[in-house]
Amino acid sequence: MKLHRIGAMAERVLRQLWHDRRVLAFMLLLPAFAMILFGYSFSGDIRGVRVAFVDEDKTDLTASILENLQKDEALTVRVLAPGGDPERLLLDGGYQAVIRIPAKFTSLYYAHFAMGVATSAQGRIDLTLDESDPQIAATVRKSLADALLKLGEGGPVDVQVRDLYGVEVRFIDSFAPAIMGMVVAMISTVLTLLSIVREKVDGTFARVWVSPVRRGEFILGYVLAFGLIALVQSAVVLTIGSLVFHIVINGSIFWAFLCVILFAVGSVGLGTLLSALAQTESQAVVFFPLVMLPSVLLSGMMWPVQAIPAVLRPLSYLVPLTYSNRVLRAVMVKGLAPWQEPLGFGGVLAFVVLTVVAASLVLRQRGRSTE
Repeated sequence: MKLHRIGAMAERVLRQLWHDRRVLAFMLLLPAFAMILFGYSFSGDIRGVRVAFVDEDKTDLTASILENLQKDEALTVRVLAPGGDPERLLLDGGYQAVIRIPAKFTSLYYAHFAMGVATSAQGRIDLTLDESDPQIAATVRKSLADALLKLGEGGPVDVQVRDLYGVEVRFIDSFAPAIMGMVVAMISTVLTLLSIVREKVDGTFARVWVSPVRRGEFILGYVLAFGLIALVQSAVVLTIGSLVFHIVINGSIFWAFLCVILFAVGSVGLGTLLSALAQTESQAVVFFPLVMLPSVLLSGMMWPVQAIPAVLRPLSYLVPLTYSNRVLRAVMVKGLAPWQEPLGFGGVLAFVVLTVVAASLVLRQRGRSTE
């Protein structure tokens, strides 16, 4: 081995990188981008959990409970009139918990130690929880416990928790839908990007445009291929999750797979768009962390969107996986139809339409430039 040959090879690689300004820019900017994103993402606390408060007792004591809850920055509490169905408030009203204080709560609360004699009487609070995100559910439980601790003297409070789905949802149950979305985003976007760039480098791409293949047929071919791949991989995730980890699946597998296919279509469109910015495979590879880092950190996959710092939270709604997570969790955990989660389903549909239309325009311009 000759040191001067090793040095010459290293110099050659560095020169190539130096002349490829796009790769050079990504090499310098990506570490800063990753550090800022990780730093801010891990520094947030859960904020803005939507809670409905129903007071059927209406006393100074229950007003104190409400005041304590409203002071908790983790919650956004809205007072509602008695009579509403807590389950419908969670499924249709967009709330993540419903706290109901029944009539005679105050008298039972103080009666427990009436005249210095302990009795079996105690105040009761009904808590109906959306357990689709266990971290948010745990935050609501803790906030309610803290609010009751600040009441001072009195009897114990029996908090009767009603799980919306009949069973307690674990973290793995809410994480499995996110894994499905991430797999689709990773495979469909990155492989589409690499495949198209490879065809450009090999000259195959230019030959496609002088063949009878239409632009729409080109895109649909990629959509069909990666849609089938996404379907198979999602089936693998669901099978392992069900057989090994016994995940809760309350909804329709058909609707879950339909949402996965839609998201795969949008991801293929995104990969096609990104291919317009990359001329070589090395340039295409650097897009992988730019797609995956925001998807993992800002989509609500690892922790709720409410836990993302306010400065980054608006960016969460620019990440397609945010909407995939919402609609897949609604279908698989809550047992809803996709359209019953309008924000998530609408976001996935908008992602599909925007990326496919934009990809068609990019391919049309590229086709004209090669003809």
